[in-house]
Amino acid sequence: MKKIFLTAVLTCIGATLLFGNGKQETKATDSGSVQTTLRFSWWGGDERLAATLAVIDQFEKQNPGIKIQPEYGGSSGYTDKLATQLAAGTAPDIVQVDPEAFPVFVNSGINYFIDFKNYKFNFLNFEPNYLNQRINGCFNGKQFGIPTGIAGPAMLVNKDLADKIGIDFTKQYTWNDLLTWGKKVQSYDKNLHLLCADKEYIANLVMFIYAKQLTGKTLIDESTKTFTLTDTQLTEIYNFVKALYDTGVVAPVTHMAAYTGDSIQSDPDWIAGKYVCTLSYISTISVMTAANPSAHYIVGKLPVLPNARNAGWASNCPQVLAISAKSSHIDAALKFLDYFFNNETAMATLACVRSVPPTAKARAICQKNGKLSDLMAQSADIASTYGGIPNDKYSSVQESKQILFDHVEAVGYGAVTVKEAVRDTINLMNSYSATLK
Repeated sequence: MKKIFLTAVLTCIGATLLFGNGKQETKATDSGSVQTTLRFSWWGGDERLAATLAVIDQFEKQNPGIKIQPEYGGSSGYTDKLATQLAAGTAPDIVQVDPEAFPVFVNSGINYFIDFKNYKFNFLNFEPNYLNQRINGCFNGKQFGIPTGIAGPAMLVNKDLADKIGIDFTKQYTWNDLLTWGKKVQSYDKNLHLLCADKEYIANLVMFIYAKQLTGKTLIDESTKTFTLTDTQLTEIYNFVKALYDTGVVAPVTHMAAYTGDSIQSDPDWIAGKYVCTLSYISTISVMTAANPSAHYIVGKLPVLPNARNAGWASNCPQVLAISAKSSHIDAALKFLDYFFNNETAMATLACVRSVPPTAKARAICQKNGKLSDLMAQSADIASTYGGIPNDKYSSVQESKQILFDHVEAVGYGAVTVKEAVRDTINLMNSYSATLK
């Protein structure tokens, strides 16, 4: 799919096919005043459509000289169509863009989008560590896009159980603290565990993050397409994974084998309240809490190495909004996006139609009106402060992840030693990365 898309973009860069008439309209109204028409394109379902059209209507009533022409539909074919429009110079003034496709446009060598920083756009409501990530529209210090929402990791805590045992997740802590706390939980009750996590969660939310904090890099260098961990570094990470199992921080592999993937909420021990916490995602908090509604939950901070080279924990967005550099009405487009992101009425109207809102102010409004749970809002607030680098696109695919899943499980079972796991992982990751070159 990625190769097909990339081919389409490269083809479109040299294309002469016009997708729509691409005209930027400015015309006189009956009263003699000048009216500007902006085109705004996005994809999404009915709920997003209704909320976005309502915000457009609000803006137009406050700004009678500006008309927003909506262009909306489903996600299928949207990016290919946008690539054609950008290449032909006929793109709408304001466009919603897939964050995974955004780098292809930005790195094409053509200035498709404006840099919002050149226009002193009001970003005061945004958390800088969240805004200034490449996945959220920032490239080499230039802000080509604005994230429409936030997604990321979360630490969901059974507060009553944590308080009974004497564990505080509200203050910053380290990975080793998890080992110490895990032993404390086992001393309190052998039938309890600190952390609910299967092999996939340990790979995705322990190994990936620990590695970034340890090295300051993702698992695979995107430029050289090589595995970045040394024997020593990978040994440290697998030793930590082994300690999670050996000290009872997590339940045995034999227990969790039945609840792999996205089904850990089905673990009867989670349902019975036998875990103090779980590493989760903002988007799955409601699923986890619904599985055991009798518990009193909070969200805590996320573990960081004492001398971390990178925070590791990254939050990203499902879409970014950008302004075409070819627009004849950039100032008007900026005015609309200022309303879209910074006006309280717009924040309340848009709510969560593009995922959890990207600013703390918008999240607070949605909490107040009941459109966003307190836990999800608080998780987004916490995740946005870390600013870790996102995972690379090569180690995030299933082929690469499966190598880690298998070896986490093997270490947990005791089927291989850490030394063997390190050797085999490096060999397999090197073989995999060689296919990328």
